[in-house]
Amino acid sequence: ENKESALSSQTVFVRAYIEDIIPDFMQAVLANEINKAVEENTDSQFQRVYDKCNMNSGDFVICFKKMIDFGSFNEDVLGSYVLVPVVNFYTCCDDIKFDDFLRFWQGEKNSLNYIVNDKSNPKLVLSKQIFSILEEVLGECKIKDIKITDNYKQIKQELKNSFGCFSIIPFDEITAEYKVLNVGGESVFDKKIKLDDYSFAMQIMIDGHDIDIDIDTKNLIAAAIDKDKITNRNIDKLTILNMTGCTALVRGTANKMEKNGVLYPGEKIAEILRDADITHISNEITFVEGNPRDREEEIVFSSDPKYINLLRFVGTDVVELTGNHMNDYGPNWMVYTLEMYEKEGWQYFAGGRNLQEAYMPAKFDINGNKIAFLGCNQFGPVSYWATDKKAGSAPPDYEVYEKEIDKLKKEGYNVIFTFQHIEVYDYMPVAAQVKDYRRMAEAGADIVSGSQAHHPQAIEFYDDAAIFYGLGNLFFDQMYDNEVRQGIIAKHIFYEGKYINTVLITTMLEDYCQPRLAEEDERLDILVNVFDASKMEKYK
Repeated sequence: ENKESALSSQTVFVRAYIEDIIPDFMQAVLANEINKAVEENTDSQFQRVYDKCNMNSGDFVICFKKMIDFGSFNEDVLGSYVLVPVVNFYTCCDDIKFDDFLRFWQGEKNSLNYIVNDKSNPKLVLSKQIFSILEEVLGECKIKDIKITDNYKQIKQELKNSFGCFSIIPFDEITAEYKVLNVGGESVFDKKIKLDDYSFAMQIMIDGHDIDIDIDTKNLIAAAIDKDKITNRNIDKLTILNMTGCTALVRGTANKMEKNGVLYPGEKIAEILRDADITHISNEITFVEGNPRDREEEIVFSSDPKYINLLRFVGTDVVELTGNHMNDYGPNWMVYTLEMYEKEGWQYFAGGRNLQEAYMPAKFDINGNKIAFLGCNQFGPVSYWATDKKAGSAPPDYEVYEKEIDKLKKEGYNVIFTFQHIEVYDYMPVAAQVKDYRRMAEAGADIVSGSQAHHPQAIEFYDDAAIFYGLGNLFFDQMYDNEVRQGIIAKHIFYEGKYINTVLITTMLEDYCQPRLAEEDERLDILVNVFDASKMEKYK
C-alpha cells in the first residue's frame, strides 16, 4: 500500500496537442512513440505523456516550426516532414533558390521565371494540406495565381499538361513523371545531405505554447522518441542506381589508356558513378589475353584484361552483356570474361555461358528495394546469341522475358529491361525500337533502357514505365561530332520498394575516351534535343 502510494505521488499527467496540419500518419506515429518511450522508461516519473486534447488545454503543442529561416535542428525537434519542388519532367531548369520562392510566396510573381522553359511567370499548384503547412510556416500566401487541389493526381495532371506550372509536394508523393528540382544546389536524393541545410525540410518540434513547460518533460520526450520514424524521408529506405550507355575499351580509347594509364578515362566521372548503391556498366567487349584489340579489315574488338581496373575504379556492381561484339573472339573468351566478373564479385545479366544463364536476371535487395535486371541483344549477329551449348548474349525471345518479368513483379522486384537494339544516330528512336521497348513496358518492366545508342535518345513515360531509348556513350572513342560526344547517366531512385524518379546526369566525351560533366550550355543543348524528341509525335 505504501509502495502504491509512493508511485502515485510521482505520477504526472501531461497533455499534448498535435497540430491538425501535421499529416495523419505522423500524428499516429508521434502518439505511439511518445507513449511507448515513456512507458519503457522505468526510471521516469512520467506514467503517461500523450493525451490528445485541444490546443488551449494542452500543456505543450507539437507543431511545425514557425519561422522562415529554419535554422539548425536542435533538441526540441522530434522529426521532419520533407517537401520537394517539382515541375514537368521535360523542364530544362534544375535548381530553385529558396529565397526566390519566398519572394514568390510574398507575391513577387516573376521571381521564379527561370524555372519555366519559356521564362514566363509560373503557376503554383498545391494540395490543401501543403498549402496549410506553408502558410503556417511561411506566413500568409500573397500569390494571386495559385490553384489548390484535393489530391496529388490532379497536381500530376496539371504539371503533365503544362510547362508553366510547378508544385511543392511531400517526398513520399514523388513519382517518375516529375522533375524534382534541387534547392540551392542541394538534391533531396543525396544521402549525405543534412536536413537542416535543405530549406524545404519542415521541422516538427515541441512548443511550450506560451506556458512554462517543465524542462524535464520536454527533454524526456525529445530524447526518448525514435526521430527516424517521424519523417517521410528515411535514407535507410532509399536506393540509388546509376545506369550508363555504351562502354567499349578499344581503338582510340585503348590507345589513350595505354598512353595515359588504365584509369584515365574515368578520372573525371568515377566519383559520380561510384556515388550509388548500384553502378551499371554495359561493357560490349570481352577481355582477351594478348590484347589483339582490333583488326584493320573489319570491326572485331577485344580488350586487354588489365582494363578491368577501370571498371573497378568507377565502382561497377553489375555488367550488362547485350553488346554486339561480345563474341568477336569467340565464346571461350566470353566465358573467360565472365570468370573475371565473378572474381570481382560483380553480377551480370543478358548473357552467359549458355542460354539458360543468359535468361537469368541479376537481382539486388538493398535498403528494402528489390531490383532485377534483364536484357537482350536484339541487334545480333545471330551467331553471337547464346545457345544451350554456347556462351553468348541473350537473344530477343520476348515471350520468355514477358513471363520472367511477370514472375519478378510477383516477387516484389522493380524490373529493369535493357536492349542492344538498332544503332540510330538520332535523338528520335525508330519504329522498331518503339515497338520492342513498349512491349517490355507493357509486360510490366518499370524501366526500359537502351544501351546500344552512341547518341542520346528520347525519354518516354509509357504504361507506368519510364523508357530511355538511348543513353549515348560512356567510355568509347567517338569524337567526330557533338552528338556522339553527348551522354547520359540515368540516376534512378527507389524508395520504400518502388521506383520513384530519375535524375539525368549529362556528360561530354573528351580526348577519345574521357567523359566529364556537361557544362551549363552543353547540358541545355542535350536536354533541349532529347526532350524535343521525347514528344514522340509520330508514334502517338
